[in-house]
Amino acid sequence: MIKLLKRGDKPLSENNSDAVIQSATDIKERAEMLFRSVDVLLHFLKAFALDIKEINAERYKQEVQELNDLYHSDERSKRIEMHFERQKERILAFIERQRSYVHDKEKELRDIIDLLTKAMANLNVENLEFYRRIHDQGEKMIEISGLDDIKKIKNALKVEVEQMWEMVELKQDQEKRQIQSLANQVHTLQAELAAAKKKSMTDGLTGVYNRHALDHYLAERIDRNRMVHEDFSLMMVDIDNFKQINDKYGHLIGDRVLVALAQKCHGAIRGDDFLARYGGEEFTIILEGTSFRNALKKARTICTSVAAVRYATSEVQKDDYLSMTVSIGMTQFKKGDTPEKLVARADKALYEAKRKGKNCVVGQR
Repeated sequence: MIKLLKRGDKPLSENNSDAVIQSATDIKERAEMLFRSVDVLLHFLKAFALDIKEINAERYKQEVQELNDLYHSDERSKRIEMHFERQKERILAFIERQRSYVHDKEKELRDIIDLLTKAMANLNVENLEFYRRIHDQGEKMIEISGLDDIKKIKNALKVEVEQMWEMVELKQDQEKRQIQSLANQVHTLQAELAAAKKKSMTDGLTGVYNRHALDHYLAERIDRNRMVHEDFSLMMVDIDNFKQINDKYGHLIGDRVLVALAQKCHGAIRGDDFLARYGGEEFTIILEGTSFRNALKKARTICTSVAAVRYATSEVQKDDYLSMTVSIGMTQFKKGDTPEKLVARADKALYEAKRKGKNCVVGQR
């Protein structure tokens, strides 16, 4: 049976096509929403981890990031599912490790509180003794007030009041020393903790941040960029022919060259920028809030200023001043970058700068 279409009716095939398109649009929007949700949830999972070396938090964060990268890749669903099953067990294991660690620290804290409680109890005993002595003095003063001779009362009260003031001053001095002692201990512990943290994040030779600090900073910086977009650029700075400098002048001079370059780079960047020794004769600079064009300009300035300097290699220098040049590869963060992708792109640009003859800058978008 053939159904006649009225004027204005759409063919059945066109209605079906519209429905299919609408359904496909809904599915796409839902999929995008789910991807965003997974991205945020995985970010929260990373943020959940405390930065504690003992529980291998850095490795846990890397695994969560790898899982996130896999979700955004073109891998087949089956492989993603298998990877998720493996990572799920590791995430649960890390959560248990962190829970146990926090539980142990809570126990240590309770032990410390017990010790402090006992110390306070001892302090209370000292206070009770002090109050008892004050009370005894008060009773003596009451007895004195019963004397008939006013002069004797006055002299006796004067002696007792002086003794009482001595007791109070002695008590105040004792408490002041105890508070100062505790304050000194806290200050010492804070200083030791800050020094240990700085040492773990600092390159021993040049005094700038080390590779560990760079990895941590870059991961956190990219995570933050997912929430609030802010431009930043990364450059890899490598000393040209560094092996020849070591061979000609020795490793001691080579170390001084590394220190000199670190100081040169540090003087060229702003306070909120980041400088780290990546390894060997290679340094990494992260320029905050910098466009590709401005970062390229900054890299060229560093390259030119390094090449213009001559360094003495001994206390009494007459000739043969040491000079060096650097090659720089630069790139800007773009959406979807991981720390590995960003560094690899800058490294590729650095390789191109070396290929072009060194002492130059190459930017890779």
